[in-house]
Amino acid sequence: MAGVLGRISRVRHAVVGAAIGGTTLLAGTGVIGEGDRPERFETWHVVIAPTGDDGLRLTETFDQDFGNERRRGHLGRIPNDLGAPIDVVASSPDAPDDLRVTDLGLETEIRIGDPDVTITGQHRYRLAYTLPAAQLGSGVLTLDVLDPEPIETDYVEIVVVGFELDDPRCFVGAFDSIDECVLAADGDLHRAVFEPLPAGAGITIEADIVAVTDPEAIDPAAIEPPPIPERRSSNRGLTALGVGGVGLAGAFGVHRWARRRGRNEVFAGGAADAAYGSLPPPGGDGAGEPPPPVALVADDDLGDLATIEFVPPKGLEPWEASVLLTERIGDDTVEAWLSGLAGRDAVEFDEQGDDLVIRSGPERRELDEVDAALLDQIFAIESPFVTGTYDEQFAKVWRAISARQKQRIATSGWWKRLPPGSGIAGGSGGAPVRLLLFICFGLFVWGSGATALFGAFGSWPLALAFGLAVPAAVAYFMYRALLPVRSAQGSALALRAESFRRFLHASEGRHVEWAWSQGVLREYSGWAVALGEADAWSDALDGANVPAPARAAAGPIIVHRRAPSMRSTRTAPGSSGGGGRSGGFGGGGSRGGRVGGGGGGRSRGSW
Repeated sequence: MAGVLGRISRVRHAVVGAAIGGTTLLAGTGVIGEGDRPERFETWHVVIAPTGDDGLRLTETFDQDFGNERRRGHLGRIPNDLGAPIDVVASSPDAPDDLRVTDLGLETEIRIGDPDVTITGQHRYRLAYTLPAAQLGSGVLTLDVLDPEPIETDYVEIVVVGFELDDPRCFVGAFDSIDECVLAADGDLHRAVFEPLPAGAGITIEADIVAVTDPEAIDPAAIEPPPIPERRSSNRGLTALGVGGVGLAGAFGVHRWARRRGRNEVFAGGAADAAYGSLPPPGGDGAGEPPPPVALVADDDLGDLATIEFVPPKGLEPWEASVLLTERIGDDTVEAWLSGLAGRDAVEFDEQGDDLVIRSGPERRELDEVDAALLDQIFAIESPFVTGTYDEQFAKVWRAISARQKQRIATSGWWKRLPPGSGIAGGSGGAPVRLLLFICFGLFVWGSGATALFGAFGSWPLALAFGLAVPAAVAYFMYRALLPVRSAQGSALALRAESFRRFLHASEGRHVEWAWSQGVLREYSGWAVALGEADAWSDALDGANVPAPARAAAGPIIVHRRAPSMRSTRTAPGSSGGGGRSGGFGGGGSRGGRVGGGGGGRSRGSW
């Protein structure tokens, strides 16, 4: 849809506002300005003791640092190969400790936290559960204590109590690693300590059982966990305020610069002079005449000089008027070219379901050589041509039409600087928006990687620099549409096009009836599509007293209705694929001699 002359889309302002708000939010939540703080575990302390007839009781005390992320709490999954965990209890001195245990079949999911409350930073949890079928009767203790996870842990301590063990062994590393660690005797206990446990490393222990202590005589709570790590202080509020302030200043400065840089030449005088004063016909050079006086007018003030015209500007093609208003060449202007040809009876349109049928019109022979050659390429594919399915040749013709439009605009003399299609100001105005949305989506999906990236802006000076640079860069992409500068002739023609667009926008049934009586209904319909007023003109057509057969003269409107079908014809379909990862669980009762070769296991994360 063509834009209104002199207006920047609200979407562009909204995107800039979102950039300012986004960087402020990053500072307010500690993602920037508080150092590189990826999610990790500071401590992990687990006590393993016998219980019941054939079970193991695990008591885990751990300090989880959610870093700059906002999470609800801890999430773990435990394989059910040693029995689904029972008697699960959880607590926390400084975080929501609601507990939800879900048997998923092959594993059990444990969630600690309140689904309606998010937290960040450092928190301690205590979780205890029983694996009821640990197969201790086999005479072998074999347990996957931790599965490999992409999270580093500063300090891990494993304590085995209540067993007399022979040949205790410990393995650490990725799945199937045979790298050994030490599970050392410490009085009537066995301990394994890791400072730190690297990201991607799991732990498996195994030993022959010589004797088992009566579970009633064992108190895992008597084994002290490490002290709670020192808590960090925060200045997020001040940092967020500063980041938001510099972001607003940067974006505002870019907007004011682009607005001033992109002021258009306008024939001096009033509205009539701006649209008609000393204006040679399109294509004329006005040779031999002194240059008329001009003034410089910003884009958002240019529309104030437009009026309402009941006839389209003479000597302009509808697609050219669209470019003059939007300063953009893209798919809309190619569609405007087609609707303009329909307005001249060079082509005719019909609907076939959701698709568009393009037929040769009676005035096709009146086209100039270039337009006729481009249209002939479409009918060389198929005549009539039906859209709806991707066609490589149609896509090629579409690109050729766009290239011809860029060439025409480049030599028109309607711009003093940065004509549409020149690169920096050409193409679809939606491309920067789509790029920004793609980046935001990527940062959402790959959150941990984004957190690590933002960690480079951990200090508050760098956070302020980030808060200034990002909104300013986004503002540049959004407001670069202001940078092209129309010549006085270009501004005059743009004002004429805008004045006619306003007539189409405000049109009523009686205006359609007049156009029909004057034999220009088809022409005006083509202009309505080109200038983004197809919906308004269609509404006026619905309220007009025009015979049903004559309504076919509004055929160019079909281009607007069937734009999605043309889009699917000119755009190659995409494809996507995915992969997965599968694995298995070990079992108790035998010694595996590797990470992941035991039973049970424990994944660690957050939700």
